[in-house]
Amino acid sequence: MRITDATGYQEPRDSLSHDWVHLLSFWGMSPFPVPNMGTSSVPYVRNLSPSLLILSGGDDLGTTPVRDETETALLEAALEDGLPVLGVCRGMQLIHAHFGGQLGTVSGHIAADHHVDFNPEWHGFYTPGTKVNSYHACSIPKELSHPELEARAWDANGHCEGLEHISKPLAAVMWHPERPGAPLGDRALVDALIAKKATP
Repeated sequence: MRITDATGYQEPRDSLSHDWVHLLSFWGMSPFPVPNMGTSSVPYVRNLSPSLLILSGGDDLGTTPVRDETETALLEAALEDGLPVLGVCRGMQLIHAHFGGQLGTVSGHIAADHHVDFNPEWHGFYTPGTKVNSYHACSIPKELSHPELEARAWDANGHCEGLEHISKPLAAVMWHPERPGAPLGDRALVDALIAKKATP
């Protein structure tokens, strides 16, 4: 979850947009928000036995160290356990950085919809040239530096907008499935990740 400040007094709080609750309920899923507890979040999540880990957006990497620690620990545990992972915006950036990638900057991508194209592997989820929402200032190059990650979507300037692990049930997108302007194919992508986990 994001880390937000209380109004009028010093009390950092974990928070999650109601948009996520509405979307996951619409998808027939029950969300379990995970507090930012550092490495202690791993047994907490394992006890829940979830079908999917979502690394959501908000907060730039490096600005909230306890969130960075929490999500990095959860990502490592998910990769170890084979738990499906969907990274969203910041979540995609965290995944890219975890695998050794460097982040750049991009302009004109905050609250500005734009079109993306897709590799054939995602044509079953999305139509080429689909318009997506956009709320980020960080960029990821289309040519990913880690051999286990492959770009699946990119914008008109060649920035990576979607990626997938070559063998594990892990994918990420730079747009926000929970916000207006998200493509309908997000649900199909999530279903494919969960099905990949279920495949022996």
